[in-house]
Amino acid sequence: MRRRKACFILFSFIVLLVCSGCWDRREINDTAIVIAIAIDKEKDGLYRFSVQVPLVGQLGGPGGGGGGTGGVKSYYIDSEVGQTIREAGVRLQRRMARELFYAHQRVVIVGEELAREGISPIFDILARFPENRLTAYMVVAKGEGRALLEAQPKFERYSGEAMREIVKTFALPINIKEIAYMLTEPNTDPIIPMMRVVETKSSEKSKEVQVTGYAQFRRDKMVALFPPKASNGLNWFSTRFIPYNTVLDLGKQGKVNIAFETGNVNITPILQGDRLRFRIKVNSQASIQENTSNINFDIESNVKELERKLNQHIKNTIESTLNQMKKRSTDNIGLGLKVFRYYPDQWKEKYKEDWRSHLKNVGFTYDIHAQVINIGQTYTNITRGRRDE
Repeated sequence: MRRRKACFILFSFIVLLVCSGCWDRREINDTAIVIAIAIDKEKDGLYRFSVQVPLVGQLGGPGGGGGGTGGVKSYYIDSEVGQTIREAGVRLQRRMARELFYAHQRVVIVGEELAREGISPIFDILARFPENRLTAYMVVAKGEGRALLEAQPKFERYSGEAMREIVKTFALPINIKEIAYMLTEPNTDPIIPMMRVVETKSSEKSKEVQVTGYAQFRRDKMVALFPPKASNGLNWFSTRFIPYNTVLDLGKQGKVNIAFETGNVNITPILQGDRLRFRIKVNSQASIQENTSNINFDIESNVKELERKLNQHIKNTIESTLNQMKKRSTDNIGLGLKVFRYYPDQWKEKYKEDWRSHLKNVGFTYDIHAQVINIGQTYTNITRGRRDE
């Protein structure tokens, strides 16, 4: 009994010696945490891979908030080229004293040239390594992706964090996993927010990042940029409506600034013989943000007339989106999936193989209801009707 007990104690001691500590530990002092990455295509055909890494030693310094405040950057940007994205990343790692760690990246930036050539190569490396976050947002840069990394926003330490917050709050955010899903669907085309660097007009000039619209893709290639009106139209088809403002020009009566607070769209495909059309039903609630007209919205008939104009505005923006899709032969809102769900047999027999060509010939009918739920504390512009003494 004593011998068995002694053997057990000896075995336990050996196990403790072998298993003590974390054999695969990664010390924080040996790690460079990547906030954002940018992937560009060079003129010679090589891939340029860029990273934005915080400088831990600068985080608590007198620099304060923004990356450019105080003249000392709190981040480091570097890049390398290679025949593949992975080769570029390996070359970059070779001159880094710390191991690059990608599990905390906020955003993946794709340069415009690469977006037009095709983004499929990006998804192999992003999906192959579990360290990469598939929930990170993706944006397309107007020009080079590296330029967005070099922006110096005042309200965030890193441009990568600023891009994440802007896309999440003021655009239709789309992450890597969602784009990958769209690319696997044979007749669905992604849209990706496009951003560019803008220089502010303030006394302390800074380079901020700004959403300029949405890149329109056919399969994995960017074919165009949705114009502003069509971008608002995309918003109506999104499962997450982003409130936005618009100015209604009422002619000689003046202008009214309207905020669309909510938006809900229901799309129903209707197949009658050989003709396919979609019924688009929209419900929205809006509020008056600014009234520079001479209209009194305390009068119900004036409110009803305003609602009719809002209905027309919504229809115009949606039609702009649909026309842009027809022009470029893309399905960026999943109309083909609607047809498949409602008419699976007809979809397989007629539409599946060449849906984009059929899309040019489909028709649309509209049922739009916009309701003004808030006209503010005043019914008219409070200065209207004032007379000089």
